[in-house]
Amino acid sequence: MRRPTSSLEHRSFRRGLSFAVVTLAGIAGWVALADHGGVRYTGVARVELPLPSTGPGQAADLALPRSAVAIGAAPLDLTLTEDGPFGPLPRIGPDGRRPLFEYARPFNFGDSRPKVAILLLGLGLHAELFDAALALPGPVSLQLSPYAPDLPALVERARRAGHEVLLDLPMEPADYPASDPGPHTLLADNSRDENLQRLSWLLARAPGYIAMAGGGARFAGSANVGDVLDVLARRGLALIEVGASQLEHAAAAAGLPYASARRAVDHDSSAPAIDDALAALDAEALAGGSALGAVQGDPVSLERLRMWAATLDAKGLVLAPVSAALIEQAGLTRGANGWPARRPPV
Repeated sequence: MRRPTSSLEHRSFRRGLSFAVVTLAGIAGWVALADHGGVRYTGVARVELPLPSTGPGQAADLALPRSAVAIGAAPLDLTLTEDGPFGPLPRIGPDGRRPLFEYARPFNFGDSRPKVAILLLGLGLHAELFDAALALPGPVSLQLSPYAPDLPALVERARRAGHEVLLDLPMEPADYPASDPGPHTLLADNSRDENLQRLSWLLARAPGYIAMAGGGARFAGSANVGDVLDVLARRGLALIEVGASQLEHAAAAAGLPYASARRAVDHDSSAPAIDDALAALDAEALAGGSALGAVQGDPVSLERLRMWAATLDAKGLVLAPVSAALIEQAGLTRGANGWPARRPPV
């Protein structure tokens, strides 16, 4: 059984950047989420978000801003960036608009069917896998590596193909340095300033993403994790924690929109096991109204995902982007430019 990871970088730094090695070592399956309590959502109280109502000429089912409606063609909004020491940083715009919503894929929140959301992990280091991921249905959300060459071009390609993008947030795992997420990993023993400098480098890799997605057991328990999450909140982003829910209370304290794919463990590489785990994801959504799964970006997993997605309509399910699952399950609503006040964990 492979140790679960939150991104492809863990494997890449341990085994090198050889596509053949990563492919053989990294073929991954899904966790049977229904057997372990599935996804945990928290982070903020019910609030009003800067998502305007539909107006004349807009499709009635679009629940996100016009810039997100044109996800396949709209240029990036320069008012949602500011200069940083390593490049352009995301920020909340002068009118209150946030990258989380502006760059999210549109979704019909009036659809009453149970929702399944997929976060595809560890993309950007290998062209063949990235190209294959772009061919998946648009609602599948993509996590890209901050170490990917020419990352802004990859983000643009993903958005033009209809996918929303999240960036990997490498945090120190329990077995560091045996498992090393890369040179800009947030480390528990680093000073606050060093970790914030590393975070600034990560955030500046490319514009156009909605959230950071990752995790690491050792850093999650460190003294300055709250400072990192506070930066994400103040920059209008969200956090998806992969493989754990250790950051739940810290995210709540920072007022950071947060979701946890707590049991997203790729423990079996066989196609039948992947199919069984996807069936468990279906069952979780049917029982609870929604489910969020995370899967490694490997050839076998991509093919099983493609085949599974084609069956959802017949089962009364709808494939939703990660942003839609986050917005709904964290208790967020559309409306004015309000946002949750800082509050203690619950």
